[in-house]
Amino acid sequence: MKSPDRNKPEEVRLGTLHQFHGVQPVLPVTDVVRAARWFSQVLGFELDFMAGEPPSYARVKHVPPSRELGEAVYLRLWQCAGREAPPWRGEIVIHVGQDVDGLHAAYCRRGVTVLEPLTSQPWGLREFAIREPDGHVLRFCGYL
Repeated sequence: MKSPDRNKPEEVRLGTLHQFHGVQPVLPVTDVVRAARWFSQVLGFELDFMAGEPPSYARVKHVPPSRELGEAVYLRLWQCAGREAPPWRGEIVIHVGQDVDGLHAAYCRRGVTVLEPLTSQPWGLREFAIREPDGHVLRFCGYL
């Protein structure tokens, strides 16, 4: 059976064209070092990375021993003592398999509200953030 998405022009099939894969929730925390330690020591996650000096951003992960048991779980921890208006609603990180720059350009052409411009981060991702109509932040990223 042919997917109905295949009949649409490439510009319309952005999720397929740019290969979205994986979602990573971002949790606002008051102390990223303490939070990462808690997720590791109490919940059994392992520290994937910590960035900033002093640290302000981290990711913890739990990888199952085999694929049959499911996918890896990643949680991002973002130290933010206070967030400017509009109030914090939540953030989701969406990994893009190819051409994150092209996806950014396509969203800009569509008039999407870009909160953070396309940036190469020290933790090895190229990313940008948008705000959806209910106030949630969607961050799209691809590996450098």
